Amino acid sequence: MRNFAAAMTGGLLISLLLATVPVQDTIQAGTVVALKESIPLSQVASPVSSIRPELMRATGTYRPNSLSGMVPGLHIPDYGTSMTSTIYLRGLGSRMENPVLGLYLDGIPILDKNAYDFDWEAVRGVTLLRGPQGTLYGRNSMGGVLAIRTLAPSDGARPNVHLEYGTAQSVRAGASFTTGNHAFSATFRHTDGVFRNAYKQELCDPFNGLSVRWKWEKPLSDRLFASHIFSASLSDEGGFAYGLHAGGADLPVSYNDEAGYRRLFALDGTRLRWRKEKMVVDGTASLQLLLDDMCMDQDYTERSIFTLQQKQNSGAGTLEVLVRKADTKARWQPTGGVFAFFRGNHMHAPVTFKRDGIQTLILDNANAHIPADIGYLSISDEEMPVTSDFDILSWNVALFHQSVYRTGSWLFTAGVRIDYEGAWMGYDCLTLLHYRFIPTMKADKALNVPYTGSIGHSRIEVLPKLSVLYEAAEGLRFFSTLSKGYRSGGFNTQIFSDILQRQTMNATMKDLGVYFDQPTAIVTAEHTEYDPEEAWNMEVGGRWCREHFRAEVSAYWMKVRNRQLTVFLPGQSAGRMMTNSGRGRNVGVETEAEARVKTLTLRAAWSWCRTDDGVPYVPEHTLFAGASYSIDLNGCRLKGDAFLRGAGPFWWNEEHSLQEPFSARLGACITLAFPKWEVYVRGENLTGTESHSFYFKSMEKEFFAAGKPRMLYTGISLNF
Repeated sequence: MRNFAAAMTGGLLISLLLATVPVQDTIQAGTVVALKESIPLSQVASPVSSIRPELMRATGTYRPNSLSGMVPGLHIPDYGTSMTSTIYLRGLGSRMENPVLGLYLDGIPILDKNAYDFDWEAVRGVTLLRGPQGTLYGRNSMGGVLAIRTLAPSDGARPNVHLEYGTAQSVRAGASFTTGNHAFSATFRHTDGVFRNAYKQELCDPFNGLSVRWKWEKPLSDRLFASHIFSASLSDEGGFAYGLHAGGADLPVSYNDEAGYRRLFALDGTRLRWRKEKMVVDGTASLQLLLDDMCMDQDYTERSIFTLQQKQNSGAGTLEVLVRKADTKARWQPTGGVFAFFRGNHMHAPVTFKRDGIQTLILDNANAHIPADIGYLSISDEEMPVTSDFDILSWNVALFHQSVYRTGSWLFTAGVRIDYEGAWMGYDCLTLLHYRFIPTMKADKALNVPYTGSIGHSRIEVLPKLSVLYEAAEGLRFFSTLSKGYRSGGFNTQIFSDILQRQTMNATMKDLGVYFDQPTAIVTAEHTEYDPEEAWNMEVGGRWCREHFRAEVSAYWMKVRNRQLTVFLPGQSAGRMMTNSGRGRNVGVETEAEARVKTLTLRAAWSWCRTDDGVPYVPEHTLFAGASYSIDLNGCRLKGDAFLRGAGPFWWNEEHSLQEPFSARLGACITLAFPKWEVYVRGENLTGTESHSFYFKSMEKEFFAAGKPRMLYTGISLNF
């Protein structure tokens, strides 16, 4: 409680400090993109963060991980590839499988976490509702909902072209324009990479990506309005810059096999709004396609132990109908609807054991159980493929209702959602090897080890919400909320290589007539299922909005059940799996404030979070502090931005033997803007702060991924 009180005091001090600044200009309200809310976001009884385009340009925010720290409590480390985008918010999150943050692009939910990390082009606003938003948004929104609004035909924006060049031969080029009922945007990004593979003497994290988007909108009648969006992105990248940590020191990245990730993601969505005198009906439907291919040197060393490929062909469809009252000033504002989705994924995930892996992971284990005077097992294959194919189906149907009732200065909200969710996985695995027992066998013998079957589950989740908001004075509001959220369970496909490894060893020994007193296969397909994670959130907070100033502070207490954690298998194994760890508790404080004094803008965001079981990878503090100042010159404007991002301390493992202290990185941007064009210079991590972005264990070895070094960019933007 002492830490909680100190953190609460710190948050209030930040808000009060900015509140004392005399302000004259108006801060423009953030674009409302959380389209399911029936009331203005300033009256929602949850913390709300809005990031405007000018702040995004100054900080180089064109990917989700750039929001780290800018939103209190949000941490999205940049490591691996765009497939491994991991989101931590309010002490919630894990680096595998389902996210804790729902993502909406122009009102359409993106279902696959592998598609979350994409380049943003022509983004007009970003809004994040923090805290469980299960009642309106359902699954995987237990930490919050991130809503992105892109360029629309109704914006009437002038055509824009921009080009940026920077460190590591980084190039980012894009264009956007509107014409009639259409809006178009496209962006291309390339970088040579910044991390070097010492074994191959080449950069291991190059990136090439192309994204396009088309949006159409038009009133079809006095009552019906339609919009359509098509978005697609294609990327080809390296990655997995993981270096061995030994003797208390980080060694260079050094592995011998191929590693990289390729992805095609496409989204096609239609939204209809039908308005009558007393009600508004919103209908949203989408089709989503994800084709990706990941290859990895899974031992991350110079030895030829084993490699992994994961190739997915995934398709999904979503449908939602939302009904609410047309009179937005009515005392009672009911919102109700139905949501459904279906997703199918065929995954081809072969693991190839190479010569060192066959010896270390199979032969050494098997021969340890055979008396030396009898003989020993030999496998002649230079490579032993373990083919694993999975068909994974998931589906969801939900009914929800939320009512907002206004009386005097009070605003009461009550709602409930009933989610029915199911999943099924079929697995078809096969190992083929040629073995010989020396000296009794004179020739190799072929052995097939199949492993097939299926597993499935279905569950019902009830997600209630109660909140109250009190308007004490104009622009000054206090709120309290009780809500529940959850993120889906699933299946541990990554563990199947370890299951097959043990199955192969057992089958080989059985074929020889050798039986163990105790089975060595301690994990089977039945153990690959894990349950949904649930969180009850109790929160109090306040929000002060004036024309020139906005501040918000909140404190939450969250009870987490079936917390999903990534654990590493013991011994000579590279396997990892998601498991449920029972109950936990998260407690924290979040605050942010923004003020403008003529041409000076100040922004600060800070959070403190404590988990009672010390969840790895979750920072105890996040911090963002920024200042922007501009002056008018003869026919142009000179603008300077400085910003500081910080996060930590982190615990990297469950044993709490590895900790990283809080660290901060300084960035800055100088822009010279003319009426139709502007040029800028931007720097990130100008202090050259060294830190880690990721840690894991593989085969009893520890590995770290380093944070990005100092990066410098210059660019030009043209408005026609």
